[in-house]
Amino acid sequence: MVVVPAGAFVMGDDKAYAKAEHPAVSRRIDRPFALSATEITFDQWQACVDDGGCKGGQDDHGWGKGKRPVINITWDEARAYAAWVSARSGRVCRLPTEMEWEYAARAGTRSGFWWGDTAGSGHANCRDCLGPEPPYGSKPAASFKPNPWGLFDMNGNVWEWTADCWTPDHATPPPPEGEACRDKVIKGGSWYYFSAMSRASARAKNDARVWSYNIGIRLLCEMP
Repeated sequence: MVVVPAGAFVMGDDKAYAKAEHPAVSRRIDRPFALSATEITFDQWQACVDDGGCKGGQDDHGWGKGKRPVINITWDEARAYAAWVSARSGRVCRLPTEMEWEYAARAGTRSGFWWGDTAGSGHANCRDCLGPEPPYGSKPAASFKPNPWGLFDMNGNVWEWTADCWTPDHATPPPPEGEACRDKVIKGGSWYYFSAMSRASARAKNDARVWSYNIGIRLLCEMP
């Protein structure tokens, strides 16, 4: 886990083509929190399965398991992993909110990626991030350099579930707390998508009941 400090930032991007990233809004994180340094791996997920806290049987599409991010898990299965870690650690652990996720991905920067406004080459695993031959599949956790706060693969590799219900933009208030919603916000882009979707402000939605070989999980634990 990496401790993410409290602070203020600008969420969203008014210059982005996607209206879902509008408007850019000032937000503040009042308390530090701990975030898993990498996406949760198959090895970490298997520990939960072996202990009876998680459902097993996730397909790795032949890419390998081990240190690669666990995929093909629903939103509820992702939350079950967080509940298991909470029970084992005595900490309050959960999926990050969209705001917490974007704040951590930016790591104090204002650019599209923590390293700049263009994807460049060799910084992340996405369709146009690794040269002329697009990748097919995930890469092991921490295959690329971490952002300034020590977090790996916030850009690319696999999308990550967040705790939040989808809204069409940052001006639309989310549903009241406790109200069920079908679509959840996913962040970070993936190996399958172009780099525009791997920017810190980029956002998409996925039906909480539907798993995908493009979607994984990152865990947040609240600080005492």
